[in-house]
Parts: sequence; C-alpha cells; structure tokens
Amino acid sequence: MLTTERDTASSHKLPVYSLYGLKLASDFPFANQLVEGSGAPDLIFRLINAPPTVDWDERLPAAYASASRLDSGQSLIYVYRQEGYHVLRFTEVADFYLWPQEIVCHLLDPTYAYVVEIYLLGLTFSLWLELQGIPTLHASAVVVERHVAAFLATNSGGKSSLAASLMQAGCPLLTDDILPIERCGETFRCRPGYPQMRMWPDQAQHFLGHYEDLAIVHPAYSKRRVPVGENGLGTFYDASQSLGCFYIPERRDPADWGTQVEIAPISRGEALMSLVGQSFGARLVETLGLQPRRLSFFAPLVSRIPMRRLVYPNGFDHLPHVRRAILDDLAGLQSL
Repeated sequence: MLTTERDTASSHKLPVYSLYGLKLASDFPFANQLVEGSGAPDLIFRLINAPPTVDWDERLPAAYASASRLDSGQSLIYVYRQEGYHVLRFTEVADFYLWPQEIVCHLLDPTYAYVVEIYLLGLTFSLWLELQGIPTLHASAVVVERHVAAFLATNSGGKSSLAASLMQAGCPLLTDDILPIERCGETFRCRPGYPQMRMWPDQAQHFLGHYEDLAIVHPAYSKRRVPVGENGLGTFYDASQSLGCFYIPERRDPADWGTQVEIAPISRGEALMSLVGQSFGARLVETLGLQPRRLSFFAPLVSRIPMRRLVYPNGFDHLPHVRRAILDDLAGLQSL
C-alpha cells in the first residue's frame, strides 16, 4: 500500500490533460505540447523523491528483463509484478509504479530528470494501457475523411514522414508514436496521442523550413520536438476515431526501385503477425502473459480492417506522389 493516503480532493486541483483517450491529472512540467482537459481525472501521475510503497521486494525475480544490458550486466529494463500494481524499472534511472488509477515515478538519479517524460509517454504509458486491456501499436496515424490511416513503425519505414505529408494535405494528426486501439461493438477505434511529433533535422527542415530553434528530444540525439497546430505543422485531432486502414511502409532506394508506388493487400495471417510484431513493447507484453488476450483482440480486427503493404521510393521529393497514391487507395476502400 502507499506510504501516505492518496488525497483524492487534491487531485482535482492538478492540471488535467487529454492523452490517449484519458484525462490525466499531473503537476509535472511537461515539455511536450499536451491537450488541456477538464473534469475528474481517470489517471494521476506524480514524480516523487522516495519509493511510494514499502511492500515490495526488488530482490524477487523480475517478471520481465530486457535483452539489452548495461556494462554491469544488468538489464536496461525490468518489470516486477506485485499484488495490485507493477513496477517498471529503468535501471539506475527511474522506477515507475503502475496502479489502475495512478502512475508514480521515483527518480533514482536526479541527473536523468530529462528522461522521465520520454519514458512516461512511451513505454510506461504503453504498458499501463496494455494492463488495462487496451492494445497499443507503434505507429503514426492521421484522420482521412473520418477514418484513421495508420502507418506501422517498420524499420526505416518513414511513418512520421508519411503522416507529415498527409498533414500537409489537410489530414489532421491523431498520434505519432503510440496508437491505442479499442473495440466498440463491431468497430475498432483509435485513441489520440498529443499534438507533437519527433523529427530528425532534415525532416523538420523539409516540413517546417527550419529546425535549429526546435527543442531537442534527448541530448544524446538530434531529433527535435515539432509542435502540431498553431505555429507548427498541420492540425491535431483530439478524439477517438474509427480505424480505416493499416499500412506497412517500406522505403526503397529509387536508384534500384524507381519512382513507382506499390500498395497491395496482405493476408490475414501476415496482418496478424505484423500487428503483434509492431506492438509497442512487443517482447515485454508477451513475457508478461498478455499475448493471448491481444491475439483474441487482433484476430477479428484483421478480418474487418484492411492492411496494405506500401512500397515506395525514398526521398522527400517523392512524398507528394506517395501521398496521392495513399489517398487514392483510401478513397477506393471507402467506396466499397
């Protein structure tokens, strides 16, 4: 149990944000641009300087340990399963305690304060959603004619550039990293992320015309935070929307591939494996025993939602042609 009782009344005084289909209450100073929310929160996030509980033993075997390791031999990430909650450990950096209505971060090393938000809005939130029965995919998604077109995060597939190109044509962004999906009767709906993208300098230069003044996401990398909306790129769609189509993007060298764009359907079996493989934290959710529930969710999804392989030439100058092919494909699907 928590070392101090939760003050429910005080939680209503915290700023509230709309994130991944939830009302998140937190006084954390987010660097990312989040949508303001209102009303009673579904979830509270707090950053604290000491462990919030005294009832768990980190010496117990971890339910999950990442294959990636530190020089010390420790895994980079561990998950400990406790009664009523989970502990997600980023070794030597931070512990995230996940309850159904609260996430608490105990920062182990203050010098790593800058990664709290990165870890929270990434793997931590993805795991929390999965534990609540809401599958999450690693994808960028935009809304086209009231339906979501999602680009799965294949290696070097260019999901963010594809989304940004469609945003230039007036299609609002739904999410740029984590895509939560829920079933509503016979339909599947995608929950929105937040109005910001992450781009490498050449991407930001192409889509915005500048990058030097944009905040760096992580000091070890050159990726920039790109705001969506006023004074940024395109617009943001802050509501759940029906899923229309998945694309599995594959970029090819135009010197070998040429300039053609190929969009072709894939089998249900391949589609199912693609969704499993492109899940956010795929090995983690499998190790925690969440995969059977996810497979029962994805099986009817692939029978109702089309999935296409999108093969196209690499290079910003080819994106308008690729965008036209995607929009034509979506128009054809919606006319069926």
